[in-house]
Amino acid sequence: MVENYVRMSGRQQGKELEYIRCGTTSQKIACRNAADQRRTSTRKMSVRRRRNRRAKRFCTAAAGIVLCLGIVAVVQGVQHSLAGFTMELPGQTGMNTVAIDGGDISSNAGLPDFTEELQELLERNEETQDYVENYPNRTQYSSQAIDLTEDFTTGEVPLLMQWDKRWGYNAYGDSMIGLAGCGPLCLNMAYLYFTEDLTMTPRKMAEFVQDAGYYTAAGTGWKLWTEGVSKLGMEGAELSLDEGAMQRALDTGGLIVCSMRPGDFTTTGHFILIRGYGEDGFYVNDPNRRSTSGKTWTFDTLKGQIKNLWVLRRE
Repeated sequence: MVENYVRMSGRQQGKELEYIRCGTTSQKIACRNAADQRRTSTRKMSVRRRRNRRAKRFCTAAAGIVLCLGIVAVVQGVQHSLAGFTMELPGQTGMNTVAIDGGDISSNAGLPDFTEELQELLERNEETQDYVENYPNRTQYSSQAIDLTEDFTTGEVPLLMQWDKRWGYNAYGDSMIGLAGCGPLCLNMAYLYFTEDLTMTPRKMAEFVQDAGYYTAAGTGWKLWTEGVSKLGMEGAELSLDEGAMQRALDTGGLIVCSMRPGDFTTTGHFILIRGYGEDGFYVNDPNRRSTSGKTWTFDTLKGQIKNLWVLRRE
């Protein structure tokens, strides 16, 4: 038996050694079964380890794929933001969206993108829909020649909109005329009425106001209506908020510029031009809305909304 044991392989010798140590046949069988159970348990543990390793590798690979997809989505989102965004038009039945391109134009070089401001403008004033829709095409309007012949009639105060496409996309300070140009537009309407000089377009008037230093971070400065207008051959003076004083100023050939509080004309701040009055109230040229310009306003309605006012005349 010893000779046979010597001839066995190392693995077999180990197994047989376990059996020899057991003594009796029944003990050997029991030992053999116990050894088999240990080997089976070991194999099962090995199988579980391999499965766990495969599961870990799979989870790692899946996490990598998800991370890559996330990075791609972020990059695409950034590219989309840089190229512009699609803006929904509120309250427009049957319309889809307006694509807003955020690229710079020469007259707006260095300015931020105005898509959010345009969205808010359209929500407040549906008259601006055409202006907002054409924002992607602003380059074709921002440098074209402006002819005011059809906008002006001798002896009448012209009604000009700050968001007119012909000049509304041009820069005014760090904004655009269409968004912040109510001051230059009121001055332009008064200037045309007094001088009939149609070469002074809203684009040029906005440049004059800004270059002369009357554009501030808060908008058009009030000094424009006193010292600034004198540079244009006009004179301006503060006027008391009194119905009779306003009527007398208009009766003597003047026009009245009003700085407005939030109310019927604005949610923040705004300038309007009063051009006359009648039995039912005052006639207003609002450079932001035709609808408010086409009606009369009583003094009682206006007085609570006027912060300050000035009378403008030809020198």
